[in-house]
Amino acid sequence: MTRNRLFSAAAALLAGTLVAVSPASPARAHTELSRTSPAARSTVAKPVSAVTLTFSGLIKKSGTTVVVTGPDKVSYSDAAAQVLDKTITQRVKPLPVGAVTVAWSTVSADGHPIRGTFTFTNKAAPPTPTAEPTPTAAPTPTPAATTPPAQSPAAGADSGDDGTSPALWWILIAAAVLGLALLAGLLLRRRRPAGS
Repeated sequence: MTRNRLFSAAAALLAGTLVAVSPASPARAHTELSRTSPAARSTVAKPVSAVTLTFSGLIKKSGTTVVVTGPDKVSYSDAAAQVLDKTITQRVKPLPVGAVTVAWSTVSADGHPIRGTFTFTNKAAPPTPTAEPTPTAAPTPTPAATTPPAQSPAAGADSGDDGTSPALWWILIAAAVLGLALLAGLLLRRRRPAGS
């Protein structure tokens, strides 16, 4: 019995030693977040256009999301996150001044889902939008006043004669006929022989 007890104790001690010196368990070998930009709990003074997350192992694009929230609780994520090997890049819209929270989730190459959050402080004010110049209306050209052409005196006289010419012509014709009749009568009288 004593030998059996000693054998059991030795076996237990050996098993414990093997467990202590064995490699890390699969749970500890999972992919983890290594670093971020901006760094967690940092303060940035320049405008941030993108947030990047770098992991210790490869990650999958499917199942990857990054939500960047400003102090006003509004999401400033711009389009979907881009995944390249071990890095996630999330573009962001101009951030307001204050605490910014980044909530992320992804899937490691071995299919293990991982997620987390970190914060940083933004001190760079968003650029003020430039007001677009108001187009100036082109002045509308004023049509020039049209002056009627002045009539020449000759034209005016012609137009006046045209109004009275019929009556004047009839008078002249009648006077000419009467004059011819008188002249003819005088000629006939002179040609008659004396005593007739």
